[in-house]
Amino acid sequence: MAKIVWPEHVLELLDELPLRDADLIVEKTKPLGRFPRMYPVRPKGRFRRHRWLLAGRWIVYYRVADETVYIRALWPAQIP
Repeated sequence: MAKIVWPEHVLELLDELPLRDADLIVEKTKPLGRFPRMYPVRPKGRFRRHRWLLAGRWIVYYRVADETVYIRALWPAQIP
């Protein structure tokens, strides 16, 4: 089972989001503990070489190193 590491700045952003969005993001990242490489890698752009998943209106970018998943950023998938 891989360990999931959430940096402080991402946790602060989760606290500011509506509860529905934050819960969805947490639920969608839980399977990464078992299947850390299940999502595709971005080949170019700001988050190149990062894996990403869509959680509602947010994109979660993360990297995998050994048996650890590092959540790197939350990015809006759409502009409100």
